[in-house]
Amino acid sequence: MSSTHLWAALQQSSLVGADRLPVPAALVAGADASLSPTRQALESALQQPATSTAAQVLRASAVAAVLERAGWTPGAQIRLSQSLALPALPAAESRHAPQSVLLLTMMKDVLEHGPRDLLAPMFQRLNETGMRLSHELLVPALNEGRQSVELRTWLTPVLGERGRWLAALNPQWAYASGVQETANADQIWQEGSIDQRVALLRDERARDASQARTRLEGSLKELSAKERAPMVMALEISLSMDDEPLLEKLLTDRSKEVRENAARLLSRMPQSAHSQRITSWLQAMLTQNTKGEWQIEPPEEGNKDWERDGIALQPPAYIKGVKAWWLQQMVELAPLDFWMQQLGMTPEQLWEWSRRSDWKTALRQGWLAALRDQPDVRWIGLLQTMDRDARAESLLPALLDQLSPEQREEYWLRQLQQAKGTLIDRINTLEGGMPVVGEFSLLMSERVMDELDKALGGKQATGSWHSWQADQAVLVCARRLHAAMLPRFAQLWRQSAPAPESVPEAAVDAESPTAAETAVMPRLTQLWRKLVSKTDAVVEDATAAVVASTLTPEQQARLDRARLRPWDDEQVLAQLNRIVDLRMALHAELRS
Repeated sequence: MSSTHLWAALQQSSLVGADRLPVPAALVAGADASLSPTRQALESALQQPATSTAAQVLRASAVAAVLERAGWTPGAQIRLSQSLALPALPAAESRHAPQSVLLLTMMKDVLEHGPRDLLAPMFQRLNETGMRLSHELLVPALNEGRQSVELRTWLTPVLGERGRWLAALNPQWAYASGVQETANADQIWQEGSIDQRVALLRDERARDASQARTRLEGSLKELSAKERAPMVMALEISLSMDDEPLLEKLLTDRSKEVRENAARLLSRMPQSAHSQRITSWLQAMLTQNTKGEWQIEPPEEGNKDWERDGIALQPPAYIKGVKAWWLQQMVELAPLDFWMQQLGMTPEQLWEWSRRSDWKTALRQGWLAALRDQPDVRWIGLLQTMDRDARAESLLPALLDQLSPEQREEYWLRQLQQAKGTLIDRINTLEGGMPVVGEFSLLMSERVMDELDKALGGKQATGSWHSWQADQAVLVCARRLHAAMLPRFAQLWRQSAPAPESVPEAAVDAESPTAAETAVMPRLTQLWRKLVSKTDAVVEDATAAVVASTLTPEQQARLDRARLRPWDDEQVLAQLNRIVDLRMALHAELRS
């Protein structure tokens, strides 16, 4: 509400006790007769008496909340601690919103009811076509961004000028407030939000790495630790040895997160002094036995020099074994090339070598952590073999991003054709390697759709599709299939009954017997096929009835469940329709 004084008074009455501290006097003083009739009616609604003081406090709070949402401001009899200033109007929009009423309704439905994992693709699709959200959707969209930090990456570009203006008026939406889209780089750097300045820095790094580094270095003293940490990570764009002096200086920053980010970036450069120091310490721990087999043994005592390079001497409470903790941190900060060159092993061989070591866990945890900062496609094959390992699965999208589109397509096709398990397992495995936003290519979508038709398009489903995993696999297809493939996909549960065939009038009216026979023969053939088909169906149904009569109730229940498709569940069906309809509407609207 615009009157913090009124809300504070109501809260005080509630906390102290309405019987001990009555409602504010302003609520029982009557409406100001000098106001317009509409304003008098609003304030009278706020001040109507109740059966008890407690009820009056609750009723007044409820009415005030409704009036606040409607933009009501208190009358003269409610004194404010300071005068209210009207906010400046938002700048003119530089993007236009979709015009389709149907699409707007669908987008609103997804914002209100989900699925939540469709929001990022929806925002990204708008952004890539240079559009923004409609004004009606801004409030629910801003609330979604408040709950999900990850979603903000796709949300903030499509808020438009009105969205950023709204965000500046609500502290809970401050993450999205900032200067207008048309502002120049210097104005964004001086007045923009953290997210806007980080985005500016990353864009500038892609165009002119030196200029962006100079901009950041010149502002470090003025930036808070909360601002410095993500801005330092922006240097990962076009990272080179030219960035080493700045990153080395940041190893002594007063912020722990900044120091860690600087160390992570330096680990990506094998020639950096930081990487050389880390690998020299690891080399001292490596030895070969009489058989030429490599062994590793951390030192008994820590080295204070380690701390400057990002290695904490004291482990957290949940870590058991200080030596393992030191080793894990060094492995995490060492270039991955060091291990393959020093030991002459592939990633798969390194993994097997660690199995025979007393320090297996420290080595493996360190390598996986290093892959987060050093995406190396040579490790994809190993990660594929690590079934049900959440950390390995989370690394795959970043590694696949290092491949060309053709290589990624080849990888996905192999996953579809060669992965172990059912079609359900293979689809869910594909999803594990996909980024948050992205869809299958048309070729890939056709392959997936062919497999779905075989499994679900017939009268009997191939395999059991009555499980949570099956539901997820079908929803993955709804989100990931190429937009051009969605009408075919939707026919799996939207199949309409074929129209009855009719005999052409020409065949009946033909004067020539030969012509009549020629015209009728295809029809007779079709009728014969239908008769055979119906006979087969009767036999099949009779056989099923005989089998069913011999089953126990429990066996019959299992058989009935095995025949179910995911869309036989009303909730799954509702999600499928919502996802498919929205994606097809977006495709149609934004393509035109």
